[in-house]
Amino acid sequence: MDVLGGLYPIFATHLEPFRTGETALDTDARKLETVVLPVSGKAMAYAALGAPDDGAMSVMSAVSGRHKPTDVVRMYLWSRTVLRDLAPRNLSDATLMASLQEYLGDLLVESLGQFVTEHEEFRGTPLCLSGGCALNIKWNARVRNSGLFPDVWVPPFPNDAGSAIGAACAEMIDRTGRSDLHWSVFAGPEVLPTTELPTGWASRPCTLDELAELLAVEAEPVVVLTGRAEIGPRALGHRSIIAPATDTAMRDKLNDLKQRAYYRPVAPICLEEAAPSVFSPGTRDPYMLFEHQVRPEWRDRVPAVVHVDGSARLQTVGPDNPAMYQLLVAYQRRTGVPVLCNTSANFNGSGFFPDVASAVRWGRTRYVWSEGTLFHATAGR
Repeated sequence: MDVLGGLYPIFATHLEPFRTGETALDTDARKLETVVLPVSGKAMAYAALGAPDDGAMSVMSAVSGRHKPTDVVRMYLWSRTVLRDLAPRNLSDATLMASLQEYLGDLLVESLGQFVTEHEEFRGTPLCLSGGCALNIKWNARVRNSGLFPDVWVPPFPNDAGSAIGAACAEMIDRTGRSDLHWSVFAGPEVLPTTELPTGWASRPCTLDELAELLAVEAEPVVVLTGRAEIGPRALGHRSIIAPATDTAMRDKLNDLKQRAYYRPVAPICLEEAAPSVFSPGTRDPYMLFEHQVRPEWRDRVPAVVHVDGSARLQTVGPDNPAMYQLLVAYQRRTGVPVLCNTSANFNGSGFFPDVASAVRWGRTRYVWSEGTLFHATAGR
């Protein structure tokens, strides 16, 4: 996993969309963490613009035989050797990224299969994936679909955010002897109260049913701030921008609002009980950790959440996420569609909005909803 997690973004930073200027000799641990590793999520989205190339994957395999990418310097050497050997073929950056993703996914499943074969005592046991690599929904889905394990579990935040919580849990066990823990993914801070709105904004009471009506009629994105904030690397409905998924233009609008690249997908939230009819497999996925395909009959109905390869980073929503569940139930009742767009409500490169005032200052949506109140820009704004 160390090799996969390092090689993936290092290779990507040699491609034009992600070029950083870092090299094997001047990239220290902090630069890797802050400059190189964050490329992974963008590269996964970008890879969908291409398709795996068998010839490119053969070259990658051959180079692995000569230069095993077991540390940072060798990962740079491996990347440059592969790109040099493939240069005569003039493959697109998207094809190169898609080929790497497929090649490393093959390696992951092959290695896990070899491990299970060599260690019979682990046959039939479930698998838990952790670390930043477990945020790659395509690899997670491949491992789950491989049939090597009866169940595959990925914690809500398998990256460093989860490691911090795990360290605290380990210390609790050491100090108290207790291992039981009552927690929720929504363990962040409460929404801070807003006492004063800037000029050009007003507010009115608004139930979740009324918010669903507004989404259906106005077809505008709404910042939603409710309850305690989610922890981990993604918004799950408490600090989200929610929007209808019924128009392709909404994906572009949300990417523009978030100042993200055009190829970045927008995630769907879907009622848990309706997910299997809209997505394949559509199994329970409350933390957006596995790849799902949008079923063909739904692609024209919810085009804003369909990535270019037909996939989606699905969040299923059940009664244990009451605000989003009630909103989706009301929206489905109004439109017949159990799906909405969901992206994080935050300043670019910063954490979630802590209060309504922050979302209003951001000012990129006309509506902000929080705890039964709709805040809206007035006509004179």
